[in-house]
Amino acid sequence: MPRLDTTRELMRTVLKDDAFVMHIESYTITENVQAGTPCRIALTLRPERAQAMTIEGEGVGFIDALCAGLLAHYAREFESLKTVQFTGFAVRAKMDTTRGATGSDAVGIVSLTVRNSEGTLFEFERQGRSLVATAVAVVVEAFEHFINSEKAFITVYRALRDAKERGRPDLITTYTTQLAQLVTTTSYTQVIERIREEMSIR
Repeated sequence: MPRLDTTRELMRTVLKDDAFVMHIESYTITENVQAGTPCRIALTLRPERAQAMTIEGEGVGFIDALCAGLLAHYAREFESLKTVQFTGFAVRAKMDTTRGATGSDAVGIVSLTVRNSEGTLFEFERQGRSLVATAVAVVVEAFEHFINSEKAFITVYRALRDAKERGRPDLITTYTTQLAQLVTTTSYTQVIERIREEMSIR
């Protein structure tokens, strides 16, 4: 699996203040188990330097509902989100961290494995004492990663095109190297596929 910390550092370097960051403020989940109605989630997010907003979704559980809501809201602008696929979801407890007599307050570790359109696997992991809050956070983190990956790829491509027009071989080398790294973490969109073909990057 690619090292996420290395890729994130590159994305921060490329995007700077334009990096997409979502802060989770609150959420509500409703599900009538007896009636068998879909689970519904209302997630309030505060993007960096923006007003808070509430994203709603429904599905067969709160993870499915969360993904449906995030996709409906963000995939119109960031098409790569439509092509990523969850391939693994695991929860384990650190029982040595419990504070109460029952052990029910132990820190939980939630791991999420996601595959992009190229078949590359990415693992996201969060831990916390609230299992649901931690699961929500790790899903939001995965969406945030692929949004920034798409934004960074397109940003570097535009910078590379500008460097070529200005005849800057030093920048061309830098941007070409960055594109080659970002292409391994970016999922498919028509825009990115066209750029890949133009630059012969695979």
